[in-house]
Amino acid sequence: MHESLLLSESVCTLNPHAIAVNYQFSTKSSTTQDLTTMTASDDASLVDDVYHQILLRIVHQDLPGGTELKSTRLAADMGVSRTPVVQALGRLAADGIVMQQRNHRAVVRENAENWLVELHELRLLLEPAAAARAATRIPDSVLEELEELANAISPDDDPSWMQKSREFDYAIHHAVAEYADNLPLCEAIRKCWSFKRLSYDAGQDTEETLRNGYVDHLHILKAFRLRNPDMAEAAMRWHLQHAASWGAGSRIV
Repeated sequence: MHESLLLSESVCTLNPHAIAVNYQFSTKSSTTQDLTTMTASDDASLVDDVYHQILLRIVHQDLPGGTELKSTRLAADMGVSRTPVVQALGRLAADGIVMQQRNHRAVVRENAENWLVELHELRLLLEPAAAARAATRIPDSVLEELEELANAISPDDDPSWMQKSREFDYAIHHAVAEYADNLPLCEAIRKCWSFKRLSYDAGQDTEETLRNGYVDHLHILKAFRLRNPDMAEAAMRWHLQHAASWGAGSRIV
């Protein structure tokens, strides 16, 4: 069972005293969880789960471009009521992944299977510049927290190192977003990262890719310690290009 990344609902504060290292992992996988057991208080989470399940089917081309999405059929397939499916389809339409005209069924957009790959391309445009900005702005206290996370990872003798590596991954990228000191940039990066959960749920990470990512993140952290914007920008760009190469040929990055 793969750990799911539960993204924080907090918005970018740009507060120099804010805690950027705000993450939580769950051992539940949204693609395997029994959705019928969820209670009314879990409505928002249920819609999130349905949204991600539908998107994952689109990415895997189980629902290719041009497919009409029947809410009743999707609900039956997932073992949920029609309500969360309708809400999830509304969100998919708002994000541009499906098209939905009034009084018509939602239809998968052409090339929507490339959504995650193209999001990664967007991150390549955003995050190197954000890392350069954050290098001189990230507080020492947050750097210390990131150092603690990095030092807690021991791939050779800690069975839980993969989960800790994902936590470090989440923390350093969200610190970059938080301390880039630009609200639209911060929110754009957080939006991109809200889809990272799919790659975890799809089980794309291997020990090798996590080790490589850990090393890349250490280079980014070193640039932050040196307060070197050019080094931080280059390290982030290399990391994202490197990550794309690990998933070459895959629609999940």
